[in-house]
Amino acid sequence: MKKVVLFDFFGVIGYELSPVWFRRHFADEIADSVKHRLVNPGDLGIISEKEMFENIGKETGVCPVEIRRQWMELVTVNEKTVDFIKKVKKSYPVYLLSNALSEFLREILDKNNLWELFDGVYISAELHLAKPDPEFFRECLKRIGITAEEAVMIDDNAKNLEAARGVGIDTILFRDNESFEKEFGKYYNV
Repeated sequence: MKKVVLFDFFGVIGYELSPVWFRRHFADEIADSVKHRLVNPGDLGIISEKEMFENIGKETGVCPVEIRRQWMELVTVNEKTVDFIKKVKKSYPVYLLSNALSEFLREILDKNNLWELFDGVYISAELHLAKPDPEFFRECLKRIGITAEEAVMIDDNAKNLEAARGVGIDTILFRDNESFEKEFGKYYNV
């Protein structure tokens, strides 16, 4: 039986936003690669949030402050997932492991009163490591104080889950709430 539940944020607890925003400004066939090139340094904490939005602004012609405002406006929390995590939290420790800008994600957690859902929060920009790098998972496990065998990771990105499995963490791919909750039942009673 697993002892600890690890959740991704964007695509699981909150709906994706940067891919949506980039598709508004770039053709579908290049939007993901442009997003990765411009966002990844911020997710890794190599550059500041301000620098990242400035770089995006240079490529799009949109004011960096306006980009951040638009991103924050796109934030939508999946209330079904939040309700489910509240049930899980009654019996199991829950941790957030997210690729994100530190200030940005912390503001989302504040505005939506989500801190209480988690026993700990690990943000890529603060660790200078990001999924799918296996070191991201190893570092989080070390900080939590558990072995890989004690955890299950929930993420909407198959590459991230492949990396988690590579270090020994069981995984569940999040597609939608109904299939996720059914699959989750194989590990936990909630």
